[in-house]
Amino acid sequence: MISFLFALSITAWGYYQATHRIGELEANDRIDDNDFELCNEDKVAEYYGMNTDYIGGKKAIKNRILSELQFLDFKESGLLTYRFVVNCKGEIGRFRLKATNKDLQKTEVNSKNILEIEKELRALKNWNPAINKSGYTYDSYYVLNFKIENSKIVDIF
Repeated sequence: MISFLFALSITAWGYYQATHRIGELEANDRIDDNDFELCNEDKVAEYYGMNTDYIGGKKAIKNRILSELQFLDFKESGLLTYRFVVNCKGEIGRFRLKATNKDLQKTEVNSKNILEIEKELRALKNWNPAINKSGYTYDSYYVLNFKIENSKIVDIF
């Protein structure tokens, strides 16, 4: 009986680990666009090693939106790291932000600036979803960093 309970608990733990990865971007009705849907809610691939990209790469993103964000002012220098999902249809959503100062300490960002950046990101429509060798597309994460110096965004990478 003890062996059965032990095996059952190990199986349950393994299932939980396989289906709940650290850093998953769970849907949040309070902040997410309700129209954005994942193709497979149970599996979103990590961004590293994936071929998910914007047509033209991060350079094209920078060329497209950096000038649109120059009117924003920030309190301190640092990094804004956006993590979001590119679904299998090439649509983006579930934006999450981590803001750090130049000493990599967590910092707060004006909510109007956050909304403006997300508006520009949502306007980017030329996303290539992750695709495997068989031609099957799937959901994956993507990360963009915004470098802030002297109160302005100076780089996107």
